[in-house]
Amino acid sequence: MNWKKNIKIEDLDPDTLVEVICRKCGNGRYATQSEILEMPGMRRAYMDEVEKALCCHMRFCKGPVRISLIYDDKTEGFVGGMA
Repeated sequence: MNWKKNIKIEDLDPDTLVEVICRKCGNGRYATQSEILEMPGMRRAYMDEVEKALCCHMRFCKGPVRISLIYDDKTEGFVGGMA
């Protein structure tokens, strides 16, 4: 089992960003949890079902997409070394 089968879209915070990348053309965009919940049938959907329901927004592509969660945690560099 992977994380997409364990997490429902309604479990996320309303301002959580979901990165949506087209597998066909590589076009990327961001969608919030609340935007996805507005889509019909997405209220109780797992993340893998959301991924299957979304498609590329480019006019002539409409290819399948890959989704990933974006976290706003501050990233810090490596703070260690060899003794």
